[in-house]
Amino acid sequence: MKTNSKAFIIPILTGILLTVVSCEKNNPDPLPGEPVEISTELYQKEIIESANRFAIDLFKPIITDTKGPANIMVSPYSITSALSMTLNGAAGETFDAMRNTLRLEDKTLQEINETYLKLMSEMVPVDERVVLEIANSVWVEKRFPVKQAFISALREYYMAEGKEIDANNPASVDIVNDWIAEKTHDKITEMLDELDPDLTMLLVNAIYFNGKWRYQFDEDETSDQPFYINPSVQKDVPMMHQNENLNVIDIDNAQVVELPYGQGNFTMVVVLPDENTTTAEIMSSLTPEIWGSWMESLSINTHDVELSFPRFKYKYKRNLNDDLKSMGMSIAFTDQADFSNISDIPSWIGRVLHKSFIETNEEGTEAAAATVVEMVNTSVPVTVEVNVNRPFLYFIREISTGTILFMGKVSDPSVN
Repeated sequence: MKTNSKAFIIPILTGILLTVVSCEKNNPDPLPGEPVEISTELYQKEIIESANRFAIDLFKPIITDTKGPANIMVSPYSITSALSMTLNGAAGETFDAMRNTLRLEDKTLQEINETYLKLMSEMVPVDERVVLEIANSVWVEKRFPVKQAFISALREYYMAEGKEIDANNPASVDIVNDWIAEKTHDKITEMLDELDPDLTMLLVNAIYFNGKWRYQFDEDETSDQPFYINPSVQKDVPMMHQNENLNVIDIDNAQVVELPYGQGNFTMVVVLPDENTTTAEIMSSLTPEIWGSWMESLSINTHDVELSFPRFKYKYKRNLNDDLKSMGMSIAFTDQADFSNISDIPSWIGRVLHKSFIETNEEGTEAAAATVVEMVNTSVPVTVEVNVNRPFLYFIREISTGTILFMGKVSDPSVN
């Protein structure tokens, strides 16, 4: 094994950690000092493993396709939450394609929904030193008739807020963006730049994380040191330092170190490629099985680590349409899509947008992400026919007080 006492200069491997949900709570005394075990059923473990498989399969081409020294970050939990909500409206071939894309081929919708409810509810109190909030919402275009069973499922299993939206109102973009900004503590802003005029619905997930390192860095020890963007290009950046007992392993072409937050239920796993090895090469060979072996090895390999770790802060945004199409759900983006469990009026996915933020410093990590699934139909706004061709009643009222001023019945409009 290579020596584990040398300094680590750490790049970022994000998006493949299982993201869970917590929130800030009052601090009872004493607080747990070690990670708390959370029990899950076998099918829930398998769904979580499938979510990790989806995460790795999604992240690989993003890493490969991104040219130059760009920073990248996605939240698999946010993406799979939004898509799982959407899955509740799918049927037939569209349902199968979406479920397969999520790597959930043999799981029922009930099992999927129950697992996401489990993650949202039972993991909330796991670490009172960590804030991790999640919010879901469904925004229905006011002219679009949606099935109540679909809305009820999202409220029951995803705690989704039901909203009405007017696609023709320019202010609607700000209303949605303000909701996302509020739920992410203003870390995700200007998520949408416009609404498709053919919009039928938006399904939105927002997630916010704020975790303090279990072993915080001393700000006085932070100093500018070189960070090698590539072997021939370096840049001086604020580099943090600490010497702690951490879980760390050496693999064939990289070092892996785990930095815990709070009591340890939440961690950042950092993978540092060896010199002359790229992050893309690491990702290209990564599988869920390899990931699992890394996690198992980390849990039993604790060493004294002299750690050098850069401060960083950035945002990232991506349209996931092409990524999801390449993973098997192209039909969901066409007018052949079957979302009949949402409405009897046909609709399909127009865009899947994802935006993320992260800041890591001496105290810990603050991160946020949002995912928007935009449903469209070229025939929307829906026109509802009202043919007043038989006797009818009418009422004239003042709406602010509810006062009825006139009321009547028309049996023959030709009579005057």
